[in-house]
Amino acid sequence: MRPRRGHREACPRLFADQGVGPVAITTSRSPAAVSGTRTTERRFLPELEGMRGLAALGVLCTHVGFSSGMVGFMDKEPDGFFGVMLQQLHVSLPIFFVLSGMLLYRPFALATIAGTRKPEIKPYFWRRALRTLPAYWVLVAVTLITLNREAVHSVWQVLRPLLLLQVYQLDARLTGNGTEQTWTLATEIAFYAALPLLAWALDKFAGRAGDPGTRTRRVLWGLTPLVLIGFVYAWYTFLPSMGDYPAQNEWPPKWLGFIAVGMGLAALSACADVAPDRVPAFYRFVQKNPVWCWAIAIGIYLLACLRPIGQPGHADYPSMAGGMTEHFLYTLFGLFLVAPVTVPKPSRFVVGAMSNPVMRFLGRISYGLYLWHIAVIYFWRGDLMPRGSFLGLFAVTLTGAVVLATASFYLIESPAMRLRERLGKASARPSVETIAP
Repeated sequence: MRPRRGHREACPRLFADQGVGPVAITTSRSPAAVSGTRTTERRFLPELEGMRGLAALGVLCTHVGFSSGMVGFMDKEPDGFFGVMLQQLHVSLPIFFVLSGMLLYRPFALATIAGTRKPEIKPYFWRRALRTLPAYWVLVAVTLITLNREAVHSVWQVLRPLLLLQVYQLDARLTGNGTEQTWTLATEIAFYAALPLLAWALDKFAGRAGDPGTRTRRVLWGLTPLVLIGFVYAWYTFLPSMGDYPAQNEWPPKWLGFIAVGMGLAALSACADVAPDRVPAFYRFVQKNPVWCWAIAIGIYLLACLRPIGQPGHADYPSMAGGMTEHFLYTLFGLFLVAPVTVPKPSRFVVGAMSNPVMRFLGRISYGLYLWHIAVIYFWRGDLMPRGSFLGLFAVTLTGAVVLATASFYLIESPAMRLRERLGKASARPSVETIAP
């Protein structure tokens, strides 16, 4: 990945913090107690949910653009600049990874920077499993039965997607009709598993520094190698010897940099909440100039559309130069687009743009939109091969995906998330850990 109640005062969840001294009381909305004079609460921030809805809509548009023939592919040129823009809506992909890094690392960042109690690991894993797996397993079951039945010849072909191992073998694509986009979920799951270890290492590196500002800077330095790993691995996947569309292109290391950017924003946001006078200059710029940040993000997107190196608007696997340029621009785009919604007190413009009723609704069902939109294209046309009308296919795909996503949210995701109160020690409502006023 919730509606807003009277803006943020009535909505539980986002930052945590602690000082020294006896155990403090926690707010009634938070299950966690912390040491010291500061307390934590869980707050719902609708603008974060709206950003997720925007990302889901962007991913849907670019896939419809490809399947309707608007996007360049093989010998076909893109259908004007609109086709180029549809193809480059792949910039929506980093939004998911950056948001995940920010939201999930946030409690760990507070523990390191503000000294709050560290998150419990077992409830953390329960929360992640309950949020992601039930709805995904329903998608896999439906698509295996309806779209891939003839290609299934072994139990492993059923177990592999259920365990999110399909991205590690090329032949898994033979039974992947309708679930092509879920390779990103495999990356998310790998991140969920690695996060406690990453957080522990960052805490060891940064936690003993003297003040929140220094600890924040150490966290950022500790995250730098993860960004570099992402770029080095991306370079590896674009080597000519790897061929076109290698399985390694979908493996988690390539996308680690996007997640590290989100983790960095979590650290900056935590610092801004507990020691605003010590926050690094970049984040002070974000706090004061959110519109400029979004303007920069739009400029990066347009630059990606022009693609100074490579073929703009083409879905073909890029060359080394084109792929690395795109990877760099996508990283910057994710940073500047998401940063304004991570600050403790976003501007009215940001809140209004991302938490209006339409964006809140799209954000609420965004996971279902992500899961079902490609399956809807298959149900309607039988394949993804480029042809037809963009507007017609967009209307069908959006309508079908919204219906299925809404059903998924209310019939599968919400019941599963209610179990988080017992197994995951957290509210069923999505929220973020924050420091209580």
